[in-house]
This record gives sequence, structure tokens and C-alpha cells, in this order.
Amino acid sequence: MSYWRNQIKPLLDAETGTLFKQAPIRVTLAFPNRYSVGMASLGYQVIYRMFNQEEGVACERAFLPDDVDAFERTSQALPTVESGRDAGDCELFALSVSFELDLTNIIRTLDVAGMHPLRAERDDNDPIVMIGGPFTSSNPYPLTPFADIIVIGDGEQIVPVVSEALRESQTREDFYDLIDGMPGIFLPARHVHEPTWATAPKELLPAYSQIVTPNSELSNMFLVEAQRGCPRPCTFCLARTMYGPNRNNQAQELLDTIPDWVEKVGLVGAALSDFPHTKYVGRVLTDRGIKLGVSSIRADTVDAELAEILKAGGLRTFTVASDAPSERLRRWLKKGITTEDLIKTAQISRDLGFSGIKVYMMIGLGPENDDDITELIEFTKDLAKVNRVALGISPFVPKRHTPHFADPFAGVQTIEKRLKRIQKELRTTAELRNVSAKWAWVESVIARGGPEVGMAAYSIYRQESIGAWKKALDEVGWRDEFEANTPAIGLPPGQYEPREVSAHAQGLAV
Repeated sequence: MSYWRNQIKPLLDAETGTLFKQAPIRVTLAFPNRYSVGMASLGYQVIYRMFNQEEGVACERAFLPDDVDAFERTSQALPTVESGRDAGDCELFALSVSFELDLTNIIRTLDVAGMHPLRAERDDNDPIVMIGGPFTSSNPYPLTPFADIIVIGDGEQIVPVVSEALRESQTREDFYDLIDGMPGIFLPARHVHEPTWATAPKELLPAYSQIVTPNSELSNMFLVEAQRGCPRPCTFCLARTMYGPNRNNQAQELLDTIPDWVEKVGLVGAALSDFPHTKYVGRVLTDRGIKLGVSSIRADTVDAELAEILKAGGLRTFTVASDAPSERLRRWLKKGITTEDLIKTAQISRDLGFSGIKVYMMIGLGPENDDDITELIEFTKDLAKVNRVALGISPFVPKRHTPHFADPFAGVQTIEKRLKRIQKELRTTAELRNVSAKWAWVESVIARGGPEVGMAAYSIYRQESIGAWKKALDEVGWRDEFEANTPAIGLPPGQYEPREVSAHAQGLAV
């Protein structure tokens, strides 16, 4: 039974905007997760379009099957979406990776595409493997055992460089010679440290969707990027560093990218309520009967006019980020959001008839204590008196390229204890959804790890579990070099007080 005909072809037939091209140089653009997740990635769609705009280059997509084990039992090669050809039958096998926890999926995708996952086991007869996306800008080092090229920064600046090198080179070393030293190009075979990041010039923006499909996580939604980067100083967030300087697009630039047949538009940006044209663009679109989605709204800039536009665009639940359980921790993070801002947003949502307010936040921040959790609980009760509340809670994961790079991970036991308390005291007050503390620990290891973490992932990519990760990390000699660091509310992020007690005593061990 053909996997492409039965599983992929129905997805292909439901798409609008698919590109079909034949050319001497074949590129497979893979996403190491299921189709619905990959097609919600704006960056993935932009790179797909850009490769197909290059002379002599044809790009087709591939996705990790929903049930990889079942797919492997069919003994078929992973097919591309557009034509069903073998995904590994190409000159360049590129992967766009959004999440650290997709590290094992990257390895699995290379495997099911019929390729050697390890760079050292490939030669000139194999496709060149290129990996890019938010993961690589955050921390490329766990990917070095697998990638021939790691792209760091904006892909818009990289695609033309890589395409020209593919046209001009005869061997892998020729290809390396042509791209070596370019911004955003990290060659693990030649380089030890990541390069200067690639930053797309303004004329290559805004980014916008190529394909609209009902089978995306963002069903039938056309995405357009209002801004890249972020003007805010939040210390925990990668947006300022990963996406370069803040670049706002003009209102008409955004509107001109949106086809007449589009029924839903998603505005993408790190701080859309700071974007000067959000209200104008929202009004124009809702007046055309288009439904509207937004990626991020700050509580300190919400007003009734913006809320009315979002409601007219079909929004039913108002979503904001607190990002910390207490006022003092928000100040420590330089978040710039107060309790009053959040209450005001809840009041606006109630007055305009929104069905509720969803608040995202992190727990497990360095100076956090029980008093901060108490404040979260009491504040949520106050918020629930205004409108229905849903809390989305994630353990704090320190990231490279932020002041929190060397902060300790709070520890699985500590986080689970705090989650249990929150769930117990708010079970009748708010809807609660939380990210697993154990998998957040794995994410924290990958987010700051080196090649040894990549090799640990390689040893378990077929049978991944928390226990398998612990064992594999022990076998490669990984240790947590940050566990003894002790952040303090009186010190800026990145400065630590000496501490003699091991962080394992607070529950780091899993």
C-alpha cells in the first residue's frame, strides 16, 4: 500500500498555493514533525518558496510520519509531498527545526529518508544536510554531529547563497569553499564556534505564507509577519537576539501580500500590540469579513479599541502573557507587565463579551519561592472574579544568548511540587494546562548542550523516554555545569550568589 497515495496525496489535494517545479538541482525541505505542525511554521513556508524561486532549483517538502514505527514496517522510503519521490533522492536535504525536543526527530527523519544520520558516515554520494530554524539560532551545538551546514539567523539571506553554491560546486568541499565565511553559515567540519548571524535586509520582508491548508494546526490561516525582532527588553526571551533588530513592516506591505481568496489571516510578531499598524490592518481585514488571529498581545498595551477589532476578527478568548507568577519576578525579568495591566485586560475582555482570558506564565525562575506561588494563586482567584481564566504554565528553561544562560534549571521535583500546589488550590477556579517538568528538563539540557548531547540523542532516537535520556547522558559524560549557580532577586540576571548546597538537593535529579 502506497504511503504517499493514501496518506500524503489527500493532504496535497487540500492545499492552496502548492508549488510544482522540476529542475536539475533537487532540494528536499523536511520538517521533523508531523505535517500539521510543519505547515503552521511561517519560516518553513518562506524557505520553501525561496528555494523554488531560485534558478535551476526545485524544492519539495517532506514530513515525519505521524506513526514512524508503522511507516518503517512498510519498508517504503519517505516520500516528498509534491511528487512522492524519495525524500533522500536530492542534492540538498534541508531541515527546518523549531523546537529543541525535536532533536531526536531530526535524527529519525534522516533515518527514514534512507540517509546516514551522522555526518561522519556520509560522503559526496550523499545529499548535503542543512539544518536551520529557531533551534539552530538558540543552540546549534547538539546538531553538529548530524549537519553538514547549520544555518543561524534569517534564512532569507542564506537561500540565495546556498543555491548559488549548489549550482557552482562539484564536490562537498567545493560547496564548503563557496559558502565558508558567509554570515549565518556554520560548517561543523571546519568551524568550532557559531558565526555572525544572518540578518535579512528589510527589502526581503515581510514573510508570508505560501500554502494554506485546512490540515495545519492553524487551519486555513494565511500568515503574515508584521514585525521581526522585538523592541522590549525582557531578559528571558530570544526574540531580540535571535531575530535581530526590530523591523516593522508597513501596513500596506502586509495587506498587499494577502490574496483576495483568503478567509483567515494570522498576524505574526513578538509584540504585536507594539506594532504601530495592528489596529489599522485589523480594521481593514475585519471590514473585508476576514477572520483574524494574533500571535502575541501585551497586557500593558491592550485597550478597548484593539480588543473590539480582535473580537470582530473572531477571537473568543483573550490571550496574554504574565511570564512570571509574581510582580517582583516580572520586574526581575524586565517584563514590564503589572498586576493592574492583567486585571485591566480581564475587565476589557469581560466588558466586550469575550468568553475568557488565557494567561501564559513560567514557574521555576531562579529567585522564585513559595511566596511567589502564593501570589499567583491569589491573583488568579481575583482574575477569575472578573472573567473565566485559563492558565498555561511552563517550567522556565534557560536559553543561550540571554542573560539567563547560566541560570540553574529549578529541578523536576521542585517544579512538580509547585504545580501540584497550584492545581490543588485552583482546581475549582481556573482551567489549568501545564508542560511536563521532566520534558522541560530534557529541553534545558538540549538548549545548553554540546555535541555530546546530540550523541546522547542519537543513542536513543528510536526509543526516547526520560529514563533513556538520563542513561544516555550519563554514558556520554554529560554533567550540569550550572546547577550550583544561585540567582537572587537583588542581582541582575546573569549574576549569581555563591552557594555550597548542591542543586540536586532541590530536586534537580529526575
